[in-house]
Amino acid sequence: MKHLYSILFLFITYNLSAQNINIDSLSKHVHFLASEELQGRALGTEGKDKATTYIVNQFERIGLIPYKNNYLQHFDLNFKLAWVKAKNIIGFVEGIDPELKNEFIVLGAHYDHLGPKKDKSTFYPGADDNASGVATIIELARYFQQHKPKRSIVFIAFDAEESGLLGSKHFVKQLDINEKNQIKAMFSYDMVGMLNKNNGLNLKGIASLVNGKEVAQKHAQDINLLDLSSDIEERTDTEPFGLTGIPAIHVFTGLKSPYHKPEDKANLLDYPGMKKVADYTAKVIADLANEEFVQAARSMEAVKSDPKKINKPFSLGATGYFGFSRHLYNDEFYDAKEEVAYSIGFYANYKFSKRWAINVEALFDENTSQSVEGKFFRHSLLIPANVEFGNLLYINAGAYYKHHFSGKDGDIELDFNNQYRSNEWGYNYGVGLKFNKLRFGWLQRNSLQSIFKQTSKVIPNAVYFNLSYKF
Repeated sequence: MKHLYSILFLFITYNLSAQNINIDSLSKHVHFLASEELQGRALGTEGKDKATTYIVNQFERIGLIPYKNNYLQHFDLNFKLAWVKAKNIIGFVEGIDPELKNEFIVLGAHYDHLGPKKDKSTFYPGADDNASGVATIIELARYFQQHKPKRSIVFIAFDAEESGLLGSKHFVKQLDINEKNQIKAMFSYDMVGMLNKNNGLNLKGIASLVNGKEVAQKHAQDINLLDLSSDIEERTDTEPFGLTGIPAIHVFTGLKSPYHKPEDKANLLDYPGMKKVADYTAKVIADLANEEFVQAARSMEAVKSDPKKINKPFSLGATGYFGFSRHLYNDEFYDAKEEVAYSIGFYANYKFSKRWAINVEALFDENTSQSVEGKFFRHSLLIPANVEFGNLLYINAGAYYKHHFSGKDGDIELDFNNQYRSNEWGYNYGVGLKFNKLRFGWLQRNSLQSIFKQTSKVIPNAVYFNLSYKF
């Protein structure tokens, strides 16, 4: 009887341990992939080839089934006058349900990085970006091989992500329509090694699945979930899947790491946090893989008939500016002192390429300045139109038009019929940062015209901080 209890205890202990991701294994994978031996895993280098061999060996040991009878999906890339051979690494766990095993959930992570610096003095290890993601999908492959769900799960280490998502684009491009329809969701693990430093986990795109947000929240426990939107991230391997109407989720802890720097080393990663991310997403994926139906949100279904819709080129939102404005006396040796100024209203943004957009706003504006009479202010309708360049960080510049409809200089009402201009043209420029649905920015606004119609040249000038929210 005593021996029976011992056997039962060992059996239960083994199964409990098998249910969780091994933190030491995560660390081991990252330390190898980000090691000096691999020199940053740049496309077309010996270091990246060593990473390929390592990942293939891991897939073989776990027992993943090779995709189309081969773990390696070869494709050639042309860079100017040179051809470079690239390889995606693909294996899968077959589902246990006779029908649902023909549907798939894809777990991906790019394994290439930037390689050595140009002067060869050092290299970019790419521990968080993206040895962390590769380590996680390897251990998730081990987990799901031990706990097979109803649906099949495909594991892909993508090549050439840093060169423009070329590995994921190639994988999606070679799928036929039936194969695309069989993929019910895709998760891209890209930079998952800094959970605590970033104070949470992003699952951007989870709401592109019906009930995806609810499933994510159900298992969160002590993990702070930051982005649970339906937006498909364009800067990682989710984009090619999203463009075909496949719900695609970016699993991401954030940019608070030495992103694209030689300091992105294995010893800096938060391995307990990585384990939390892996354990948590294993539960989320298991739920989806065992559901009777996994359905794309209506917005994603629409993409299958019109792929341009995934880009959501047109967006609307509310915006506000708070700062200081003053008058510059160009004909004098002095300028006026600043007064608090603000603008509030709405914006419309049209993104006509990956990095370029046009932003038009309709604002109520109070522009101010100190004057001899005390405080000068005008209430105006302000319409700025700016061209924007960038993604996460952007710069913008353009022109604006103002119509002034009321105002005072001290206690004196402004006479827009005879003395003051009622219409004004000017220019503005600034910088901004996008974070989920929020935009933060700084903007300089300068008039091209005097506040007066005919007398001395007095030019309005303002500096603002901006906060916008996308509907």
